[in-house]
Parts: sequence; structure tokens; C-alpha cells
Amino acid sequence: MGPKYPVARSPVAGGRAPVARGPKVANRGPGGPKLNMPKPNQLARGHGRTRFPDRFEGGQLKHVTGGKVAKQLRLDQQYRALKHGDVARRLDLHHSATRAKHALGGHHYAGVHPLGPYVRKHHYYGLISPYYSHGSFAHHYWGHHFFAGLSWYPHWSPWVNWSWNYDCRPIWDPRPLWCRPIVYHGCRRWVVWETPVWVSLPVVPSGTWVDVPEVVVAEQYDLQMLAVRFVDPGHPEEELGPRYRVWFRNNADRPITTPFNVMIFAGEGETLLEDLPQAGVRVMSIEGGAVQSVDIRLPAEVFGTDPDSGEPTAFSTLHVLVDSHREIDDIAESNNGTHIPRQDVLPVDPATFEADPAETTAGAEITIAGEGYGPQPGQVLVQMAGLELEAEILGWYDLGVRVKLPVLPLATETEAELIIVRGDGAAANPLKIMIKP
Repeated sequence: MGPKYPVARSPVAGGRAPVARGPKVANRGPGGPKLNMPKPNQLARGHGRTRFPDRFEGGQLKHVTGGKVAKQLRLDQQYRALKHGDVARRLDLHHSATRAKHALGGHHYAGVHPLGPYVRKHHYYGLISPYYSHGSFAHHYWGHHFFAGLSWYPHWSPWVNWSWNYDCRPIWDPRPLWCRPIVYHGCRRWVVWETPVWVSLPVVPSGTWVDVPEVVVAEQYDLQMLAVRFVDPGHPEEELGPRYRVWFRNNADRPITTPFNVMIFAGEGETLLEDLPQAGVRVMSIEGGAVQSVDIRLPAEVFGTDPDSGEPTAFSTLHVLVDSHREIDDIAESNNGTHIPRQDVLPVDPATFEADPAETTAGAEITIAGEGYGPQPGQVLVQMAGLELEAEILGWYDLGVRVKLPVLPLATETEAELIIVRGDGAAANPLKIMIKP
């Protein structure tokens, strides 16, 4: 797969266009590139840390998966499925979220709930600070229909900036290789051509890359689009649009070394038009039989306001096109693209990258960086000294969580595991931190 490198914004005809990126976003707004590299102490912390798959396969996480809440969330089953990815879809977590909520109980608040009128019955909420909304603003969320609607979104602040710009070192990336996007430079605008009738993506409308029947094409080329997932909604204060991850496969028995483009478009129907808001990346090569994924961020213009009602609006259809400029002599163009209702694009599975600080005291506040957390508070479990506790949620969004750790009378430095649980019950990998007395 190769390492990922942050890249700056590339100009595209017709205006500003974001480029692909992994967990790190290299540019934030009109000011141009801003590379927030990991702090020196973050780099040092990687030494001696055991990779999540090694910890799980070595039986080092039985104390995490064996608790009462962990069993109700099926953490052991989720972590086993992480080896291939697409866990929430494979375990049907969206449909089982209501059962999980009732099993876990939930918290009751005297007076007004800190999330106000934006609480949804089908989401499970963890221990939320009564001051949760003070650093946030109500904003419409345009992701998967399970989460869509008004949500509290954090204002741009130091903790949001840190988690947004965190660059996960490849050796400690908890995601399977085929879930780690390769970062490429942006591509030029689409040159219109009449696209064919697309074949359906595997299994669900937004597809999958897991257990897709193998196709081998000899002496010719065939690129196949496999799946697309919603990564994050962007940020209105930073003029950033939503980010999507696209998976595609080279069905040929030999590598494709001719560069080609992968693009996404925001439309209002099934017809792909030249003037739609768009963004894309330039893929340099792909090995024979290999699967790659790339991240692409649409421009902020995809969100607007209805001139008649004044209500916020968003596009209705996401178009995805592999080899968008027809640079590969592909024998089956009908599997190169798709158009999907925006609300049917599933979110990426939650993954946790780092906590800041990694060493702290009981009752302290920490920030957790990752992806796929969803727009609204789920739950933050703290497994420590044989206890299964909850952290108080101070802030939450797709790429980061701000929490206050439980207050415990510790006599010595104690190791703890943090687990972020999304509103549908999907759990991120545990992250180890040290808590001092």
C-alpha cells in the first residue's frame, strides 16, 4: 500500500477543490496549506506500543471485551470482524442499535437534557456534561439517514484543531490495510462524456470490499468500483465540505501503471452533469488484483440555503466515477461508477488513533482523535483496574471526542483502556493511556 503523505490544496479549473487525505487534513481554509505535524512527544509515544491486531490476537484484550457492557455491545465479535473491516454493515449494527440502547440502560437528567431538542430516541447517549452545548452550535448533519438531522457541532477550537489534524502513523494505524486511504494529488475537472448504465455495487447501495467474488481479467484491464463510505461532514466555520472514502479494485492479472482519476460529484438526480460540484484525485498505479481506497473531500458549496424557505439544503445524490477521464482501456466501463442517494452512504467504521495527553491524572480532561465517531455522543468506556466505567463527554464529532475521566482514589499509576462507542453501537479499537494518582 505504501505510506501516506499529507498534500496541499491543488488548484482545479472552476475554483478551489479539496484533495484526498487520510485522517490528517493538510489544509483548513482560505489561507492555504497548514501542516500540523505530530508533536515530538506523540512520535516518542509510539515506541514500545503494541499494535491493536497483535494485542487482540495475543489475548491481551480479554479484560476489555469481558465486561458487562462490552458483552452487550458484542465487542469481541466486533474486534474479530475488524480484521477485514466493514464491521457495522456486516454485523447489522444500525438495525440492532435500538436493542443495544435498551440493554445498556442510558442516563437520566434532571431538568433539560444538555443536547436539548436534538436528542433522538433511537440513539444511545452516554454520560454527557451539562455544559456540552456551550462550545457547540446547532447544525444540520448530512450523513447517513441513521444520523441525519440537527446536531450539536463543536466550534473550531484547540481540541477540535488537534483531533482534526492528527496524522496517524502507519505502523500504529488500527484500520485494516484496505481501509487506509492512499493520499494522492487532486485531479482536473471532469470532461463530460455519456456514462453507461451502472451495475449495482456489491451487497448494499454503497457497496463493500469484503468477500466480493474475485474477478480475473487476463491480458486486458478492468477497474471495478467496490464501495463508498462517509468519513466526515467537513466544518462550516472552516469552509470544508464532506469527505468520502472510495474503494476500487484492479481485476486485471497485471498492474495498471498508467495514472487515472477517481472523482465524486454532488448532484440532484441520476444524471451526471459537467457543472456539478466535484472533486477528485490522481491515482498513479495499482497492482494486479489489488484493492485501493482514497479519500476525496467535496467543496463546501454542496451545502446551501433554499431561497424560498431559507432552510439549509444539501445535494440528494452522490456520483462516484473511477477512471473518470477514460485513460485506461477498460473492457467493462459499467462497473466503474455509481450514483447513490446521499443518505444511503454508510459511515466508515469508528477507529481511534491517539489520545492527548496519553499520561494524565484521574478526573482530567483529554482529547481523543479518530474517525467514524458520528455526529452525536455515543459512549466512552473506561476500563481500569478491573472496573468498567464511563467518561463524561464534553465534546463530540466525527473526528474527535473531548472527555473528562472518572475520579478515582488511585494509589499508583494505573493503566486504562478507552473505547469510543458510536450511537449505533459500533465500537472503535481500545486505546491505552496511563492515569496517575
